[in-house]
Amino acid sequence: MSDRPDNQDATYLPERYRQQVRAKKQRRIYRKLVMAGIVIAVAIVAVLLLIGMLAGPQASTIIQSPATPAPTTIQQNEAPVGTITVAVTPAYAAGTGISPLYTTDMIPLEKAVALIKDEYPAETYTLVSANLTNRYSGLMLYEFTLRAANPLSTVTPFTVFNDAVTGDPYTQGQENARITVTEAQDLAKKAFSSLQSDRILVRYNGSSDSQGTWNFRFVKGNKPVLTGTMDAETGQIISFTRPVQKLGRPAEPVLDMPAAQKIADRYISSQNGPVGVNMSEGKYSPLGIPSDPVAGQYTFIYNRMVNNIPCEQDGFVVEVNSVNGEITAYERHWTSSDNAFSVASEPLVLKREATFSVLQQAKERYPESVDGLRVISAELKWMDQHPAGVIPRPGSIPLAWKVTFDDDSIRANRSAQPAIAWVDAQTYSILDFEYNH
Repeated sequence: MSDRPDNQDATYLPERYRQQVRAKKQRRIYRKLVMAGIVIAVAIVAVLLLIGMLAGPQASTIIQSPATPAPTTIQQNEAPVGTITVAVTPAYAAGTGISPLYTTDMIPLEKAVALIKDEYPAETYTLVSANLTNRYSGLMLYEFTLRAANPLSTVTPFTVFNDAVTGDPYTQGQENARITVTEAQDLAKKAFSSLQSDRILVRYNGSSDSQGTWNFRFVKGNKPVLTGTMDAETGQIISFTRPVQKLGRPAEPVLDMPAAQKIADRYISSQNGPVGVNMSEGKYSPLGIPSDPVAGQYTFIYNRMVNNIPCEQDGFVVEVNSVNGEITAYERHWTSSDNAFSVASEPLVLKREATFSVLQQAKERYPESVDGLRVISAELKWMDQHPAGVIPRPGSIPLAWKVTFDDDSIRANRSAQPAIAWVDAQTYSILDFEYNH
C-alpha cells in the first residue's frame, strides 16, 4: 500500500529508499546548475573578448591620431587607457625656406641640427633659428643662427652654414683657400695621429681679423678632445689646445720645470725647424685648489729674436702637462718677414732718456699723480704689433723702448693694468702711450 496521500496507486518504498532517491535527484539538479553556470561564464568571457577585439583598434586610432585629437576627461580614480604621444615643439625657430627648398637628397633638418649642436655644444651655445638658403655659390645650405648660452656673455648672435646635402660645414670664401677642406682634415689627422677620436670637424674662418684659417676639432663621443687652427694657405698648425682631466692625477708634478722646458723647446723645433727664440717667462699653474691640490701645467713664453733683440708679438706659447709631458696647448705667432725689421738695430736713445721722456708725458696727462709715478721696467724690443692680415712693409718695424709704469691710482685699483709707452730708439718719438685712470 502506498503511503503517499496524493497518489494511492504509487508503489510503496521504505523510508530509507525514499531518502536515497531524493538525494540522487538533488545531486543531479546540483550538477545541472553547475554546468549551466560554467556555460554562461564562458559565453560572457567570449562576448567580452569579441567586444575588445572590435573596439581596440578604433580606440587606439582615436587616442594616437595627431590630426583630430579627441578631448579626454579623466574622472577621479579613473585610470587612462592607452599611450598618448605629444609632439615636442623645437626650442628654435624654423625658417620659411625649409618647406619650399627641401628635397629628398638633402639630410633631414633634425640631422642637420644634431650636426650643428655637435660642433657648437648646447652648454656653450644656444640655437636660435634654422633655415634653408641657396644664395651662396649655388649651394643648398642649412643656415643656423646661434648665440652664447650664457646670458651675461657679450658675444653677439652669429650665423653659420652647413651643406644641406653632405652636412659638412660651409663658410663663404672657403673655395678660394689653397688648402681644401679635405686636405685640412687629412693634415690635422696626420699632425695628431696618436689622438683617439671618432671624427674631425673642420670649418673655415675667413673673417676680417683672420688671414684665412681652418678651425678643427677632434671629437670623441660628444666631447671635444682637441681644438686648433691651421693656416689655410700653408697647412701649418697655428694653435691647439686639449683639455686635461683632473681625475686620477697626483697632487704634485712628476716633471720639474727644466725638464718640461726641454720638452717645449723640442716641440717648437720639431714644428718650425731651427728658429731664433728666447724663453722669457715660465710658470707653473696647478689645476686644483690649495686645500685639494692637483698637478697642473707649465706655461712657457718664447720671444722671437732678431739681431739678438726680442720681438714684442712674434714668438710661441707652449703648455706642458706636468705629469706625462704631453703638449696641452700651443700658439705660434710668426707673421713678420725678416726684411720687415728696421736695419738700424743699435739704439741711439739710452734707457734713461726713454724713461725720462715717458715720465714727462705722464706728468702732463695726470699732474696730480706725479708723486706716485713708478717705472716698473724698460726693455729694448722690436715693436712688431700690427693688425691681423696686414703685411708689414720692409724696414717698417721699429726698434723701441717699451716702458712699463704705474702710479698710486693704478696700484689702488686691482683690476687696472700698468701703463705702457713705446719710445722710438732712434728718434726719441713716443710711438704709443697707454696711460689711463
